[in-house]
Amino acid sequence: MSKETKGNTSRAAMNTYGAGLEANTLAMLDSTGAKDNRDANEDRLQYLEAVRAASLVPANGIPPTNKMYQAMFRILRFGRTLELVAASFHLLTQLHQRYPWVYISDGKHELDIVDEAWSPFNFGSDVDSGEKDISVRSSLFQELIQNMNKGVEESEESDLKILGNMFLFKYLVHVLKLDFTPRNQVFEETMNWSLLKESSLNLLLASRRVNFKLLMKDCLSTMCSPFDADGKSTSLVELHKGMLSAMKELLVMIIELDASKKKADTEGITNRGDGVRTPALEIIVDELTYDEYLLSNFLQVFDDPKWKLEIVLQYLTKYIPKPSVRTRRSNTPQGEDLKTLNGILKTFSNGTNAKNITKKIGPVVVQILIGHGFLAQLTISNTNEGESITEICNSVIAALTNLKRVDQKIEILPFGKEVLFTAEMVLKTKA
Repeated sequence: MSKETKGNTSRAAMNTYGAGLEANTLAMLDSTGAKDNRDANEDRLQYLEAVRAASLVPANGIPPTNKMYQAMFRILRFGRTLELVAASFHLLTQLHQRYPWVYISDGKHELDIVDEAWSPFNFGSDVDSGEKDISVRSSLFQELIQNMNKGVEESEESDLKILGNMFLFKYLVHVLKLDFTPRNQVFEETMNWSLLKESSLNLLLASRRVNFKLLMKDCLSTMCSPFDADGKSTSLVELHKGMLSAMKELLVMIIELDASKKKADTEGITNRGDGVRTPALEIIVDELTYDEYLLSNFLQVFDDPKWKLEIVLQYLTKYIPKPSVRTRRSNTPQGEDLKTLNGILKTFSNGTNAKNITKKIGPVVVQILIGHGFLAQLTISNTNEGESITEICNSVIAALTNLKRVDQKIEILPFGKEVLFTAEMVLKTKA
């Protein structure tokens, strides 16, 4: 990632260039209010192109000023044509890649943060005032996710509105990710919790205006809602796919933030001011537990193998018997064993355990969980210590086969048969 803000040019000189660029480019927008829509839209497109020419095209471009960023973001939020909204979205995302406000110093395990960098978020008061009237507050972000499930009517106006909301959501998640990723990476190396505490994602979720549990439910609902592409424009279908990708990125970031906060709590470097909330994974597992349709759809669309596997493990662990006394003949995994897929799968080698677990959560859910857990494990290169892929494949085959043995009425799903076939093929390649 280029660090354009760290060139040889002095900061004072760069500010001077930026001020001149700001004056020249914003002048294009000053008179738009006095023009008809067509002329005003043309001026906005020219403004975006001027910023691109000055900041992105040259090898030593001039970073936009905060006022220039704000003008671009205003176009993204309130643009009256799809061309304007799309152009401002692409320009803003490219500018953030070129001029990051948070990044890791070259060759160091330190975080560089640009002072007074512009942000589309406002985590202060929810009362609009002055120049911050276009900023996104926590409550608006949650409302934006809630609106993702609303149907699109056939009118051009509603189509533009939903497209605009999708572009806006994708952009905001892009900003959150660029801010969170380097902070979390340095936290892993330094255990400096303040880096994550001050992240935009943490500030967003810590707001009293956000109902975190409802936010997680809305994310799951949006990801799993059916989308009928028939009759929809190509741009809407493609943007919907991009929105789902952004929703998954948001979900993964929240889960990783929770995991990092748990580490910080364990080290005793958090305090009461950091707040307490139910971890995202726990909410997700609870929501999936009582909705077979949601479970199946979610595990199909959520493609992060690490956290998908963790969701499967947490789900199954709730129903695995935990005897207080371990005997030599016990087929029930103990303690640490239940934290691994292979350890849980071995539970199903015991007919009684397999029957009881299947009775509690149903044969369909058991096959869905085992199958997705296995496929997720296959994509993770560094399998758990002492557990080879061969051992896991054998355990999967044994677990699914034993379901039929304990109850002849159980039907192996097409998905279950695909998992069995995959496991058998992997074993053949390893032989």
